[in-house]
Amino acid sequence: MKLQFPKDFKFGVADADLQVVGERFAVSEEQSSPTMWTHFAKNSHKVFNNDTPEPGIDRYHRWEEDVELMKAMGAKHFRTSVSMARLMNPDGTVNSSAATWYINYFKALKKADITTYATLYHWELPMWLFEKGGWLNRETSEVLAKHATLVAETLGEYIDEYFLFNEPWCAAILSYFHGNHAPGEQNTKHALEAAHNILLGIGLSHQALEKIDKNLKISTVFNTEPAYANSADPKDILAAKYADGYFNRWFMDPIYIGKYPEDMLELYGSNVPKFTKEEMNTIKIGNKLHAFGHNYYCGKIVEYDPEAELKFKVIIRKEGETNDLGWPIFQAPTYPDGLYDMLSQVYFSYKNYGLKRIYIPENGMALESTWDGKSSIVRDARRIDYYTEHLRQVYKAIQRGIPVEAYFAWTIMDNYEWAEGYREESRFGLIYVDRKSMKRVWKESAHWYKDLIRTNSITVPENKA
Repeated sequence: MKLQFPKDFKFGVADADLQVVGERFAVSEEQSSPTMWTHFAKNSHKVFNNDTPEPGIDRYHRWEEDVELMKAMGAKHFRTSVSMARLMNPDGTVNSSAATWYINYFKALKKADITTYATLYHWELPMWLFEKGGWLNRETSEVLAKHATLVAETLGEYIDEYFLFNEPWCAAILSYFHGNHAPGEQNTKHALEAAHNILLGIGLSHQALEKIDKNLKISTVFNTEPAYANSADPKDILAAKYADGYFNRWFMDPIYIGKYPEDMLELYGSNVPKFTKEEMNTIKIGNKLHAFGHNYYCGKIVEYDPEAELKFKVIIRKEGETNDLGWPIFQAPTYPDGLYDMLSQVYFSYKNYGLKRIYIPENGMALESTWDGKSSIVRDARRIDYYTEHLRQVYKAIQRGIPVEAYFAWTIMDNYEWAEGYREESRFGLIYVDRKSMKRVWKESAHWYKDLIRTNSITVPENKA
């Protein structure tokens, strides 16, 4: 059965600067700053094989080839990021060499009739800023706003839409509470301090861009996850509420409602940082955003755990299927309805607070891929299944009246997957990248996505429509 998306629905592809560019080339050829991530990867022992973003996939030298790949796929919408570590010198001035690289790259995208969506921060914190405290230093919020200004003033004529920040939950909670991402801390107070400073930085960046041009299309990107109670036990239901606050409401309520959720303030207690009414007013930009960017990969099943600091623990059911990183993508009830549920929750929770439209800037499947060194195509049927089922949920949301207007496949090509490094199981790309030669090879899913872009439709089994 064919599901036809609206004529003006945008299908795009996505990546992020630090994951693809090859940091060693930027540092050596632009004299740009190394990032916090390279330091973390080399020293924390929390990154697979101590892999760093230094090689990336050499977008630095292969950008013309990669633009041609996007053209061949028919992609008209491309989300990437502009690295603070590259564009901004430690004294706050523009790194002219980095600016020249971005201008040439973005010019080529515009010439190819590809709309550019620029993320202002996709975890590319420069090492010099990390050494000043990183996101634990409230001044970093102001530096982010300065970066936003530099991006708009230097590259604005080539940028069609802006995303202020990618996934505050990861940059704060995954990085300062769980310790899985840079800088690798496990400190609740620091995690919440980082979260607040990030939200403040988002607000200040929005102000900075508005000063330049009130007509700019400015959005932001959060990773939201549905949380389901493992049973009908009231304690499990409470656990799901806390999990929702932890994953979603702690970040969304401030930008749309202007305050942190009361139940989470009580749960976090003395770990909550001090903040002012003025700061919360700065953070409250939801009604001014062009779109809310909703990244989605999977949901969570939780149950009450009295010993856990946040009173819940995640359950992974043995009968469900995961992606190759162990994420529960085919586990009832988190899939296939998790994306639809989350789109519904986000829209109906915040539409009265100014939420106008929703983009999905990331959605994708980690899957080990192999290439024999000769074939012109890499097989990845499971990835096509993943995309098909998630897009079915997007279609269902649109039919309900939820204003989802864009979807970006994560990612255009295999790249550096943060704490997973370059491990084979972490390949998210539509295009296979050989780690040694950097050769790009189309996957089965890339051909499928090309057809999707061309027809603006997907085919799903009759019993799943």
